[in-house]
Amino acid sequence: MKTITLFLSCLFFIRNCYCQTLKIDNGISIYSLKGKKVDLFPGQISSYSGLLGMEYLEKKCFYLSSQIGFLKLGGKESPTIGDTTNRDKQSWNYIQLNTSFRVRTQSRKTELYLGAGPYMNILVGSGAFNKEMYSGYSTQRANWGCKTEAGITENINRLRIGVNCSYLLAFSPVAKSQYTSMAARSLAFYLSLGYRLR
Repeated sequence: MKTITLFLSCLFFIRNCYCQTLKIDNGISIYSLKGKKVDLFPGQISSYSGLLGMEYLEKKCFYLSSQIGFLKLGGKESPTIGDTTNRDKQSWNYIQLNTSFRVRTQSRKTELYLGAGPYMNILVGSGAFNKEMYSGYSTQRANWGCKTEAGITENINRLRIGVNCSYLLAFSPVAKSQYTSMAARSLAFYLSLGYRLR
């Protein structure tokens, strides 16, 4: 409930600070975990990811894009030689907040852009590991880093339709133990639908 209230407050604030476009992104993220010393879950998993956001302070060559949404982070074990059993998977749910500075070039109704900016993932749930053998590990309540992205949009009257590809560069670990830490690697592809207010 607090998250929804915060988001609605942000919508009101941004609307009065020259918000031009409201949007929703739906897509798929491909994620894994990179261990600092030991790789427990380097295998990739894919799942749904969705974001609500806004574009604002638009100028000819740049603008800001802020979003709040849902994603998963985690990974799965690497197979051993001759192993035919299912590998252990580990993932957690997160609410993500991000803001990107986008540089764009336009040609009539088509726009190409590159963006980068900070993100923060906030853990939803306990963050527990699936098996007791990982009892020495603890999941962090939040992790952060830099979101990089590239995309293309097409403006049709007030509608803005686009495709976006983003990659998360982690600056803090998702989980850690006394001996190592694990950072998220996440590549995502989104279909975007927006509505221009101005």
